[in-house]
Amino acid sequence: MDSYIIKLVLISSLLIIGCDEKKTADGDVIVCTASIEPAIRINVFDKETGFQNACGVTVKLQDGDFIEELSNPASDSCKDDLTFSLADEREGKYDITIIKEGYVDWYQYDISVSSNLCHVNTISIQAYLEK
Repeated sequence: MDSYIIKLVLISSLLIIGCDEKKTADGDVIVCTASIEPAIRINVFDKETGFQNACGVTVKLQDGDFIEELSNPASDSCKDDLTFSLADEREGKYDITIIKEGYVDWYQYDISVSSNLCHVNTISIQAYLEK
């Protein structure tokens, strides 16, 4: 019976280690998850067909001196339904550039990402590329 209690305490401890407690302005305790949330998620579509079209796409995200760039090179194993997740746990004001050969470059400016006690408030974007 003692070994069961010890195992239970160890398992409970491991579960709690992955979480972080924060207090609200009212003093309420909130347990934050250990997940890492992106500031921005982007799905890319072909404007004419409406189908997802992420193969061969490069996404550039910028906030002042901060720059992050992700590519999804075209290949036999490329996934057109890829979601680009950028700027993990980073609030800011972002400019986005999306480039794909054969398409007009896509831009969106001044996307504000805020945060709460635990994580950033992720913004989801759908980018429709024109040929």
